[in-house]
Amino acid sequence: MSLARTRWDIVALAFTAGYMVGMQVGKVPPALPMLEAELALPRVIAGLIASSFYGMGAVLGVAGGVIVDRAGIGRMVFVGGAVMALASLAGGFAENGAQLLAARIVEGFGFATLTVAGPKMLVAATDTGVRRFVLGVWGTYMPVGIALSLVIATALLETVGWRGLWFINTGLILLFLVAFAWVAAPGRWRMPAAGTTFDRAGVRATLARPGPWLFGASFAIFAVQWQALMAWFPTFLIETQGRSVEAAALFTALFVLATTAGSVASAWLLQRGVARWLLLGLTFTGMGVCAATLFAPFTPVDAKIPLAICFALAGGPLPSVCFEGGIAHAPSQGQVAMAGGFVAQGAALGAVLGPPLLAAVTEALGGWDAAWWTMLVWSSLGLTIVAGVWRADTRLARLVAVA
Repeated sequence: MSLARTRWDIVALAFTAGYMVGMQVGKVPPALPMLEAELALPRVIAGLIASSFYGMGAVLGVAGGVIVDRAGIGRMVFVGGAVMALASLAGGFAENGAQLLAARIVEGFGFATLTVAGPKMLVAATDTGVRRFVLGVWGTYMPVGIALSLVIATALLETVGWRGLWFINTGLILLFLVAFAWVAAPGRWRMPAAGTTFDRAGVRATLARPGPWLFGASFAIFAVQWQALMAWFPTFLIETQGRSVEAAALFTALFVLATTAGSVASAWLLQRGVARWLLLGLTFTGMGVCAATLFAPFTPVDAKIPLAICFALAGGPLPSVCFEGGIAHAPSQGQVAMAGGFVAQGAALGAVLGPPLLAAVTEALGGWDAAWWTMLVWSSLGLTIVAGVWRADTRLARLVAVA
């Protein structure tokens, strides 16, 4: 396939699907103070509402990849998007925390499907000369979507309330599905065929490779830290610095966009052959130091926001590295969605745990200052995986050389 045959309109569709997922995450953090007040939510329950979106992905990540491979991209994008839209609509009508929590869990079906369908679309639509870069940039789908949602929240939250944000997101998802139906219609793009039989050999080969497991575990550790800080950053700024809701949302958007900058930079470095293990090692080191210093009681108030931005920049490479690396370790193109499912499931598991864990630590130990050591623990765990990534990538390079 030549570079001219890369379908950039399909690439744009795949990224838009990811942005729709990210926006469902980003609509919650600026609304948390309103949710806590209006629905009388304990902080840990509010944290669960922020993280429960990932519940389906935590359960279905790898299996979701198998489902996408068998059912086909088009069918699963429509089903996942439609379920996500309907659940967002239902959430906007929630009258208590239990109803909103249930709606958020159902919304997460979109995460479980769209985030494994997206990379499969990218592999099918890109030339090999640009594929590694595009898959690296795919790691920005979550921070970009979250940032878009935060900007919308900043402009409209006081006017439309948190329910209005849920309804706006419903409409945007439906618009995306209309665009997908038009651009990816059978006469305009030959979608990868759905699997007609269950590829047991391919599943076994993917499960036997350490790469997808390692990159999924790396993403889980990253997501515990990143999602916890992102979800609670507006509340943190409001409570510790007296920021307005609008200002807190904008600073959180800046935090998220810094992650995007790190992801794009790492995609550029991956395209030029920088080792994945090196980028992961720098990421976990930078995140641990910045987050621990951010929450430490001796850190001046004026340094908190710059430290959060540095944390986001340091963490930015990890999504790109993990998505590109996980897919690179797929035994064949037929297992791309499944290999990507490992990474998506790791992201979901970490994201489910992060916000409620941070809430539990701060409530049990007496405030935000008590959370500094937890960030060092998670980053230390991440660094233990780096050696395994080096070994897995070295083994993969030998297999490619022999082939």
